[in-house]
Amino acid sequence: MTSRELVFRAMEFRRPERLPLSCPSFGVFDVVAVPYTAPADWRPSAEGEDEWGAVWVKTDIPNMGQMKRHPIDQWDDLGSYAFPDPDVESRYDRIRDIIEEHPDKYIVCLAETVLTLWERYYSLRRFQQALMDFLLHPREMHDLLERILSFHIGIMRNLGRRFAGRVHAFLVSDDWGIQHSTLVSVPLRREFFKARYRRLVAVIHDAGMHAILHSDGRINDLMPDLVEVGFDGFNLHSPTVVGIEEIGRDYAGRVAFWPCVDIQNTYARGTVEDVRREAWMLLRHWGTRDGGIIPVEYGREEVGASEQNLRAAFETFQALGIEACGRPDP
Repeated sequence: MTSRELVFRAMEFRRPERLPLSCPSFGVFDVVAVPYTAPADWRPSAEGEDEWGAVWVKTDIPNMGQMKRHPIDQWDDLGSYAFPDPDVESRYDRIRDIIEEHPDKYIVCLAETVLTLWERYYSLRRFQQALMDFLLHPREMHDLLERILSFHIGIMRNLGRRFAGRVHAFLVSDDWGIQHSTLVSVPLRREFFKARYRRLVAVIHDAGMHAILHSDGRINDLMPDLVEVGFDGFNLHSPTVVGIEEIGRDYAGRVAFWPCVDIQNTYARGTVEDVRREAWMLLRHWGTRDGGIIPVEYGREEVGASEQNLRAAFETFQALGIEACGRPDP
């Protein structure tokens, strides 16, 4: 059974013969992630600028950085703003190369900057301003979100047309949670995003791909809507924030999970035994014997985790495997 078949079976609860993993540091990876990129002839006008005009500043810590300039800081800026074109051929060159290099892997596409709807919106407007826009500028917010969504719908249609059956999932990235709650109320998020996510997921499915959502923080109150609009899988980096047992009780066997050991807590600051215990808990509560879980690796330097914890997570997932998923006893 190829890596691609393993992940498909896990995503669709069709009994993979082993546990699919994405742990490239140890040479074990059934999944390959690849971004669509900015067009080959695009050039930034300032250091750290992405193709949407947001400027990123990085430190010595190896992470994606922070946005420090926002191209639609004032609504007057929208009139002269040029939206990116999803149809440029060279956006997809890297994806084509990766498919040829890894013909038997499960290919996940994502944005080069990861950002999708909500995160792309506040990259244009500023985070604080974006939060105020829900109440102060709802008409303008709806308009700008439609334009952002239109771009991403174009991306999905291109992926389906250019790589039919060869790109297997799209990772939507929108962080909606903080430590103890969501960023905005459920009614506000429904008004501005629920229907748009439904449309985005539909076009991902039409392109022959699974729809996977990455979202950090405690998004528990949003999960019913996210499942309802059709997301097939969830990539959650802080399982202890959402509650391993709570999420497992409500959603195991209904959607697939792409978890890692908690990057804020256990992975970064726990002992090797803590890591092993949490890896076991994830398999036990989020997976089933039929599938539904694909554990993934997280860059240890980005969160200050030890090499021992990185290895402990991998070895535990690999040793316990699919046999441990859904087991009632530790």
